[in-house]
Amino acid sequence: MFGFVLSTFALVGVRLVSAGSSSEAGQLDPNLIVKTRTGTFVGDYNDTYPDVRQFKYIPYAKPPIGPLRWASPKHLDDSSEVIDSTTYGPSCAQYVSAIPAVWGLNITGNLIVNYGQSLFDGRAAQNSAEDCLSLAIWTPKNVSSGGAADGDLLPVVIYFTGGGDQTGGVNIPTQLPSQWVHRSQRHIVVTTNYRVNIFGNPHARGLDGNGNFGRQDQRVAVEWVAENIAAFGGDPARMTLWGQSAGAIAADEYLFAFPEDPLVRAAITSSGSALMSFGSRDYDGANFTFVAKSLGCGFDNDDDKRKELRCMRRIPFQRITNFVGQYQDNSTLVDPSQPPITFSNQPDEKWVFSNYTQRYLEGKVAKIPTIIGTTAREGSALAYVPLSNYTAGPSEETVVRGTVRFVCPGHESSVARDKLGLATYRYHWAGDFANLGPVPWLGAYHYSDLYMVFGSYGIAPGEIPPLEVATSEVMQDYFLDFITEPDSLAGKGWPRYHAGSGSDGEMLAQFGARGKTVELVTGDSVEGACHIPGVEYNTRP
Repeated sequence: MFGFVLSTFALVGVRLVSAGSSSEAGQLDPNLIVKTRTGTFVGDYNDTYPDVRQFKYIPYAKPPIGPLRWASPKHLDDSSEVIDSTTYGPSCAQYVSAIPAVWGLNITGNLIVNYGQSLFDGRAAQNSAEDCLSLAIWTPKNVSSGGAADGDLLPVVIYFTGGGDQTGGVNIPTQLPSQWVHRSQRHIVVTTNYRVNIFGNPHARGLDGNGNFGRQDQRVAVEWVAENIAAFGGDPARMTLWGQSAGAIAADEYLFAFPEDPLVRAAITSSGSALMSFGSRDYDGANFTFVAKSLGCGFDNDDDKRKELRCMRRIPFQRITNFVGQYQDNSTLVDPSQPPITFSNQPDEKWVFSNYTQRYLEGKVAKIPTIIGTTAREGSALAYVPLSNYTAGPSEETVVRGTVRFVCPGHESSVARDKLGLATYRYHWAGDFANLGPVPWLGAYHYSDLYMVFGSYGIAPGEIPPLEVATSEVMQDYFLDFITEPDSLAGKGWPRYHAGSGSDGEMLAQFGARGKTVELVTGDSVEGACHIPGVEYNTRP
């Protein structure tokens, strides 16, 4: 298991002392030692915000290696191990694309930390591994299992990072919540790793339909938090699930997979919906078999699907990751005629469904309040722009087309939820700050709202205008109000979304537009292009 497992040490009072020596290993703050069923974790205080306590490495499932590669996650056994949680564990196995993209060229701190590896390396991420099923926890300093100063346990946010089911992980600078926790001192944030690409979504013949392992990992992570978060000062009865992009799709799909037992009491989806269709459709396992044959695990007889799986479990993960990633790069950039291969989630009618619209009509979704958010120019950073045309950027038609792929499912989800009587709050991020988007055509791009909620705008180079700081604080406060009491927003100036036009219908909170931190706008002004003939979507409100 990754990380510094201090199995040769024993806790004596507040000191970590070697079992074979009487010398002190160092003075430890008892507030940084948290005992759970699966181990005792030793954290530290954040360097920038010393009033924030952090535990960067907490395994939540058994390592998915060897025979557990391409298997459902296994819950951890009881353990008395003492684990150093002051450094991050690796992200799950993933590839660093060689294709120059805006994420590496102009957007700061949005990729997993790979410690000096080129952002366009064309190889497996050196800070990724298979033994990756861990999470991280940030709390206020003066919170222990007894809760805050008044004795109450704090509300908890469980966050799923994005990355298109291909990349992502805990250690992404723009998505570290230390500034937000420092500022609020009234909530706890948990971020999780989960398996991606071929390791999360293999769809191999030998698995007999078992798959979507990233989705399964997420559920086990939520279960671990529900069981153990009280030891960190968190309230398991007040947990909110939040995801962005692919993480938002996962969070939304989670509500359909567990309509009766979600374990969370509220949800936030930022730029992603179960009604979006980005998953692969590889029901015969052809993509996995193609990779297997290319790596020397080819078997002609269909009865040999078990041999294929056993053989592939012996291939080092770096070889698999590099082959898949380099093949995908080549299909995209060098030879578009080369048949692409994709490993993403696909319907299995257990973790991922093929009929979300119908399931809405039947009410087969968790009955909890939800915030649904999108950005004004989702499509700008997601479009491929060749370096020869980089200054000009993608065409406005391309940006609009890429943006409404997010905005319209957000609208449809909001309408469907309103018909079920479920409390829904809709936001639209429209801030355009130069330090967050150094090239003019980016605007309020996909992902840029995260700088506001996490309070990580300070890592972006350039001047930070007062409006940016103020907008971040407003968004943080609204999110905090929601996770503290999900039904409180209507009383604080953010009304519930109700289907229909007019002064009381489809109101959205729009952040960062027209020189204002927040303004209520009608749904038609943002989403009219989704349902009103002839209305054009405006990417720069």
